[in-house]
Amino acid sequence: MLKNLKYVLDVGSSALRLIAVTRFNNKINVVTKEEVLYDGYMDGEFLMPEKLEEALTELTRNMVNKIRKLISTIVVGVPAEFSKCVCKRISRKFVEMHKITEADIQDLYESNADFGDSQNYELINYSAMQFVLDGNDKTLSPINKKTDTLILDASYILAKKSFTTLIGEKLTKIGVDNVEFISTPLGQAMNCPDESNKPYAVVDVGHISTSVCVYKGEGLALLSSFSMGGGHISSDIMQVLGLNFKDAELIKRKVILTIDSNKNDYYETCYKGNLIKAPINITNQIVKSRIEMIAKIIGEILSIDDVFKGINVYLTGDGISNFKGARNIIKENSNLNVFEYRNQFDNSKDKYQTSVYGLATLAEVAK
Repeated sequence: MLKNLKYVLDVGSSALRLIAVTRFNNKINVVTKEEVLYDGYMDGEFLMPEKLEEALTELTRNMVNKIRKLISTIVVGVPAEFSKCVCKRISRKFVEMHKITEADIQDLYESNADFGDSQNYELINYSAMQFVLDGNDKTLSPINKKTDTLILDASYILAKKSFTTLIGEKLTKIGVDNVEFISTPLGQAMNCPDESNKPYAVVDVGHISTSVCVYKGEGLALLSSFSMGGGHISSDIMQVLGLNFKDAELIKRKVILTIDSNKNDYYETCYKGNLIKAPINITNQIVKSRIEMIAKIIGEILSIDDVFKGINVYLTGDGISNFKGARNIIKENSNLNVFEYRNQFDNSKDKYQTSVYGLATLAEVAK
């Protein structure tokens, strides 16, 4: 079970997670996971980049101590805040009927992999949203099919060089020989349980960052992010109720948005022997207001193109998914069909950390 391990780094907005992945009985398995809290990122920049090496050192050391072997290669998931998606329609006309080969497809991707902002970004993934043969035959499997015209709707995902350079340098400095980069939102979208065979959206609300992507075919048709998440809810509670941030975080974990309360009802919790109280009705309104704000931004992002109208939206991430009633607030304030997205067969506190399993899947597929 511990043979042929692959190591994947999930760079979250509040924690770094290193997972050991293997394939067993033709299934992808997360063998073990290590997590280290850190300062995170906002608006596409790490808040405390000088402390990143310390966090990565602790993370890799903990993993090495657990698995009893050195780590030579790490696959790093690039979050949405450090990524952008470029979609292109590419066509090729053949002189006569032609049987499509892998080389034909590869040539379409590579001959069109030019991007205006290439000095700031690097290509980390390309995939097909669909192929069109002879002008009307839509497919994701064109190999060995005959056509005189081949159209590829391609999705390219680019990563900020500032991210790949920084992470690459830090990991190399602490002894990792090889560093590869893949897309976190693409991995999450690939692993989503939607079975409709239609485009769908995945929304990951984290601690201080939210990503929105639309998955079509085998690629992303849209990728966006904004710096707002569960940490902003804690900050709101702290400011309105006059609590420190730690106490606000503890009260936040007690919130049930569907509860009916009187003005004298309180959420209560203890920390180091101290009782912490917060009125339920005021606390719930604080939380609802911030979720409504997040919902409206999500709605605006997905309204950018009429083709996304009515698609299913899957809500995940630790930022708001743990609030009972959050999905209804998102639905009511965005006019979207919102569903839960959690790790299968997982009832732990990590059940909404779908980025981990998404990256595990993509790392195995991309090898």
